[in-house]
Amino acid sequence: MNKMLKGSIAGAAGVALLLGGAGTFALWNDDAAIAGAIITAGTLTVKASESTWRDGAGTEITEPEKYLIVPGDTLTSATTLTVNAQGDNLQATLNIPQGSIAAHATTDKEDVALYEALEVMTTVTTVEDGGTVAIEAEVDGSYKVNVSAGESQEYLVTVAVDFPSGAEGDDNAAQAGRVDLSAFDVTLTQTPAPAPVAE
Repeated sequence: MNKMLKGSIAGAAGVALLLGGAGTFALWNDDAAIAGAIITAGTLTVKASESTWRDGAGTEITEPEKYLIVPGDTLTSATTLTVNAQGDNLQATLNIPQGSIAAHATTDKEDVALYEALEVMTTVTTVEDGGTVAIEAEVDGSYKVNVSAGESQEYLVTVAVDFPSGAEGDDNAAQAGRVDLSAFDVTLTQTPAPAPVAE
């Protein structure tokens, strides 16, 4: 057998040995744990206090449903709204429509007459730096307050219900009328956070 043939056989045998052991190689490996985190949601709530009603002289009306309003009277209702906004990048808007304590009447003619005679006006104030600050109404008469995350914020909503006195006999049709002023319409809505500024 010549040298070239012997070399070829030896080389082939070496390759076969290497390939035959390929399935037994132990490949190095390792793993690492990625630290997780506990995610906690924030809060966005608004709560209304019990409304305090007073007559034109400032006397508290403990049972408004039993108070008999007459032309010339103005009744006021004061309610405190407490907003709790907690959250990173949280922004919200508190919307208080004009006449947030809305008047509702049945179709009875005396109820409708009283409903049409009453004038309901809403104002909103807040406390800043130890003083009371009036919030300016929007064009449509509603109040939109931008709320930012932080401590609880309070807003005082005052509703004046005026029964103006007209000419003699003008409001006779409203006698014994009944109007429901219990609907309190306030919404607190999260608003999108501003988009990040490109560097």
